[in-house]
Amino acid sequence: MTVLIEPDLGRVSGGLRYNRFVADAAHGAITRHALPGTWPDPSARDDAALRHLAARFAEPVIVDGLIGCSLSKPLTVAVPVVQLVHAPLAVANPAAQERERANLRAASAVVTTSHHAADQIRDLYGLDATVAAPGVTPREPAAGTAAGLRLVCIGALEENKNQLFLARVLGALTRAGVDGWHCTFAGPPTDPAYAQRFRQVCAALPPDNVSIAGELDPQAVDRLLAASDLLLLPSHRETYGMVVTEAASAAIPALVSADTGAEEALAAGRALPLVQEQWVAALTRWLTDTEYRQWLRDAAARYRPGLRTWEDAARALLGAVASCEARPATESSSERNPQ
Repeated sequence: MTVLIEPDLGRVSGGLRYNRFVADAAHGAITRHALPGTWPDPSARDDAALRHLAARFAEPVIVDGLIGCSLSKPLTVAVPVVQLVHAPLAVANPAAQERERANLRAASAVVTTSHHAADQIRDLYGLDATVAAPGVTPREPAAGTAAGLRLVCIGALEENKNQLFLARVLGALTRAGVDGWHCTFAGPPTDPAYAQRFRQVCAALPPDNVSIAGELDPQAVDRLLAASDLLLLPSHRETYGMVVTEAASAAIPALVSADTGAEEALAAGRALPLVQEQWVAALTRWLTDTEYRQWLRDAAARYRPGLRTWEDAARALLGAVASCEARPATESSSERNPQ
């Protein structure tokens, strides 16, 4: 049995969804413990609560990196500690680099949820990480529409997910006379000020072209994907982009941001720089070029049967746990990653 300690965020997040899916796929080999706190900026009380909780277990402990990498001093317990890094903290917050470095170097093993994140860990800290990339839940191919008119963007309404950029792209598409499409935005408004600015831009679009669905439960997300044609993910940063493979499991291609982890998740579609004209051109081609649209759809259908499963992810994570030697977490990982 392995314990996974994760933050209690009070909301949905990609990292917590990963944790839930991988624990379910481990069929009892991983149990999750949610820990409240102001992660990734813990109070002294939050820090003490983590140390108290981790000390209760006689089996290896997996610590979600949002918690484990934010500690002022590394976690010291008598069992192996595995840091599960969904996204390195220092990428978004350079001030977190030194504490993240100390926590990762003290861990018995480091696991990331993408090769993109593993490369970042190597570049930032000179450490090797095991990759346990997300899997997918099998879905039926989406029904969609023949003309590819149903566009979808799924993600929290916040600066990083960059829905404002996409709303402006859609505005340019409308001004260019490319019409008939409908884009659904789904996700919780985790940044209320950003969400308000986004809604203001959307209000200038034709009302029949855009809907803002808010946070959806898993069944509603499945229904949304089943009726969609093309996923749009214009994030500034992505470690992997689970929604991209979730769409791919329904044979839906995607347009994603270039030079992010979403490229790793991309089965069929295009990775584009965040340049408005390029996104307008890509969407125009999708909506007006029947042969091109069918080519992307055929590619998505071909890739669909070979997508990774959550059982694959669970095996990779548990394999990293099993490879840890029975030694205190205080042994520096630099001894296992010589420079």
